[in-house]
Amino acid sequence: MTAPQLRPPERSRPLVAVVCAVPLLGEAMEPALEFAEVRTFSGRSGDIGGLLQWLRPDAVVVDDDRNADGAALYAGEADIPVVHICARKHVLRLFHRGGWKVVSNGDGATSEIIRNLVAGALFAREGSAMT
Repeated sequence: MTAPQLRPPERSRPLVAVVCAVPLLGEAMEPALEFAEVRTFSGRSGDIGGLLQWLRPDAVVVDDDRNADGAALYAGEADIPVVHICARKHVLRLFHRGGWKVVSNGDGATSEIIRNLVAGALFAREGSAMT
């Protein structure tokens, strides 16, 4: 008898965890990230690091500073991108390869911009604009 698996070992699409305090963000991300398997979680539950360790996503999208910091700690070890949407400051940041980079300041974080950012972080070739 074999042990049951919680999730198939290979996914056909990348898994993106959306951890948000504003539920509307999670609803907006699913159609925007049509190329990915999107799972939305409440950002108010705490322990984002534990969630990400068990989930093992390919990318993370967050909407508050506390979860951005927790996701960045995990992402630094797992080498995955984190998109931080800070609506109050109108700033969009990307944690990629060990550091934060402001990618939009004041322009607003549209679903298209977030889609392009996540897709670029996941699929960009070495030597592209992401590096």
